[in-house]
Amino acid sequence: MTMKTTTPAGGPFVLIALAAAAAAVLGALGFGLGGLGGAALATLLAASFSAVGLYLWRAGGFKRPLEGQKAAQPSRVELSPDRLDALTGLANMNGLNAWFEENAATLVRDKKAIVVMAADLANFAELRRSRGEELANAVLKEAAKRVGTFIGDNGIAARIDGEEFAAIATIVPSRSLEFAAEQAGKLAEMLQRPVELPSGVIWIGGSVGVATGSPLKGPAVLERARLALKQAKQIGRGHYFVDNGTDV
Repeated sequence: MTMKTTTPAGGPFVLIALAAAAAAVLGALGFGLGGLGGAALATLLAASFSAVGLYLWRAGGFKRPLEGQKAAQPSRVELSPDRLDALTGLANMNGLNAWFEENAATLVRDKKAIVVMAADLANFAELRRSRGEELANAVLKEAAKRVGTFIGDNGIAARIDGEEFAAIATIVPSRSLEFAAEQAGKLAEMLQRPVELPSGVIWIGGSVGVATGSPLKGPAVLERARLALKQAKQIGRGHYFVDNGTDV
């Protein structure tokens, strides 16, 4: 697990500002000790420090972040190609099932439950037919990013069907249902937000089903979440449904 960060853009400006301050101080000192000649020499030295700072900045010694860029988030799950959905970068069903198998014992030891949210996009088949494969895939990628923000530090996100996704988070059992309802509502709201593409804005929407349970029964909890998703879709786009059962 690695964290990539960018050096703050203020580095060179701090150096230049310090050099300018040094110029003022040294200039005054130089004037007092050696008149105009001493002041000029001191100012020249400080200006040289400023030039060095500016050179280092442009040469890469100080890195400037792109507009709006934030520090990269750590990769929580390393996926082999057979566990990866190539389009979205999320896990596929193989990867999700492997995650359940490989993490269940540790999560149980740590007295954790899992919250599984299943979500899909509304009228996606019609979108693909009317707007084409390329645009539909762009919408899927954006939906995948949104789903991926709900997995916490130890969870996983997956594309489990054409336009269906799952987000798995870990939580202490005592507040799992409360947390599940809260997160499902937030994800349902996030899926209603427009998808901004170069070709225009797409309003797609979606529904969410959520269930909680023991990490030892991951696939079964996922199936309950998918059944809850069906209930949410019957209510209508933009809704969520919580399976109140638990096997923790």
